[in-house]
Amino acid sequence: MKFKKFTGHMNIHSISHPFINASLRRAVQNNLMTTFFMWGYEEITTPVFEYIEAISPGLTGELLEKSYKFVDRESGKLMILRSDITPQVAQMIAGIFSNEPKPLRVCYYGNVFRYEAPHAGREREIFQAGCELAGNSSPDADAEIIALAAEALSKSGIRDFQIVLGHVEYMEGIFSAIGKNHITDQWKDLFKKAVSRKDVDLMERLLNNISIKETHKERLMQLPRLFGKKEVFPQARTIVSTDLSYRALDNLEEIYTLLSYYKLEDKILIDLCDIRGIDYYTGMFFEIFSPSLAYPLGRGGRYDTLISRFGYPIPSVGFAFDVNSIIGAQEDAVKPPAMPGYLVRGKKIYGGIIMDLAFSLRKKGYRVIIDMHSRKNSSIEYARHKGMDYVIIIKGPGKPFHLIDLKSGKERMVQKEEL
Repeated sequence: MKFKKFTGHMNIHSISHPFINASLRRAVQNNLMTTFFMWGYEEITTPVFEYIEAISPGLTGELLEKSYKFVDRESGKLMILRSDITPQVAQMIAGIFSNEPKPLRVCYYGNVFRYEAPHAGREREIFQAGCELAGNSSPDADAEIIALAAEALSKSGIRDFQIVLGHVEYMEGIFSAIGKNHITDQWKDLFKKAVSRKDVDLMERLLNNISIKETHKERLMQLPRLFGKKEVFPQARTIVSTDLSYRALDNLEEIYTLLSYYKLEDKILIDLCDIRGIDYYTGMFFEIFSPSLAYPLGRGGRYDTLISRFGYPIPSVGFAFDVNSIIGAQEDAVKPPAMPGYLVRGKKIYGGIIMDLAFSLRKKGYRVIIDMHSRKNSSIEYARHKGMDYVIIIKGPGKPFHLIDLKSGKERMVQKEEL
């Protein structure tokens, strides 16, 4: 972990019961989407599969490689199961939403599919929820997206998390000072990975393989130190010399100041040596970590050129959560609203009474199961297994109901009005 030792008190694989997992996922979905709505974001849905030629401009080579592909039987064209929702949203903004007033605020929930090697510890089906803000290039939009992500996590029962902020152009400015004639794109990719892992030995070996000024080498070797709170900013200014790097720092400092208005200073860490693996980010980017999980809860950033790949140049910023990771990191699990549950049973000849009672209870907001068993003991056992609170046995027309409280074990006769 970047900010705290991984404690491993819980992970998504500990949620094994399918009913519990589905119930928790729905509860997290409801909390996230409700928060998004309250911030003015409108829900959109994207298709589960697309023609690969239509969506590929928004996908990286890595994502294309991990995507599940198949041939459309009707057209013979290659199709793809969605592996990332953000490019689909970008495609929609460039198309059906191009005439909508800007800025445009949209949110979504859905599953994506990516091939992961066996035993890699990652799921191949990922449930995502996220937001995109298109048509505003200001730091205010960046800060809003980050603050919204933070509030959505808090509303989902997660208090202990850190938001790690970086900027694509900071390190690019350092490379531009060295010059293209001295380093290749392949060398840059290797060096970025070494810096992201803070692998100082590998960084030194890579620097010894190229011919550049010693001052450039010294500056590059200081990159792993640029991690921490706001004191990182003055340190970062001492090792750069290009306008590109200075502009990146100015932008990030302004975003940090805006986030302080949202009371998020304690949640923010700056990491100027972290390099994202998704190539459509153009400026600020962030990842959100929990000490209980090895993988990020979510990530996002600014991608001002992504939508233009679909023919509509417009700046955008957004994020996506991994819903199962949120479930695994919850200190206080956000469960579905608790409502009393009743199991109602009786002889078939009392069907009208049973249906009338079930309808009345459901109208009041209670959960009701109509049981088909004829034996009392099997009904009680089934009701307990399904988490019901009470069993009601119908005795006949005009007679009181036999009510069994499954928590206390008490039994009594009640009239319908008492329920």
